[in-house]
Amino acid sequence: MSSQSEFWDDERKIREAFNVSNFICPMKGINYPCVVCKECQKMELKQYFLENGLIEKTKNSSLISLIIEIKDPFDDMLLKRICKTLFKETGIVMSEPEPGFSVTFFITPALLEKVESKEDLIKFIKDFPHTFLTETISAKSALNKWERVTAKRLAWNMGVR
Repeated sequence: MSSQSEFWDDERKIREAFNVSNFICPMKGINYPCVVCKECQKMELKQYFLENGLIEKTKNSSLISLIIEIKDPFDDMLLKRICKTLFKETGIVMSEPEPGFSVTFFITPALLEKVESKEDLIKFIKDFPHTFLTETISAKSALNKWERVTAKRLAWNMGVR
């Protein structure tokens, strides 16, 4: 990480991670994501530390990995499920995060073409830990409501009035 980028805010670092372009790998002969391969010096690997994570940026791809403070197993299960679903829907969220992290975003020129507003995606990534934890409150509330309604119905079916 360069000393100047050390003082950038997280949003600016994420924006820099989006600065990727197609690059034909000299080893593979195709536009293979350098951030996945990491086998040659031409990838130009840079790392940027975030308040709650790490960016690994190469010339044609980036990984933005975040840590989310998970409070209980239910939140952990929800995060794993939402990551797998977002992977299927977008390809931008990896189905499994990088080791030691809670969620990893995968950035390539092809995936960025699918995005209507890069600024919205930058904000989404920056705010994801807070957004996710807020959404877990809604999920728990919905589950609690389901539990109460189902318990009443099952008690009724058991003949308990």
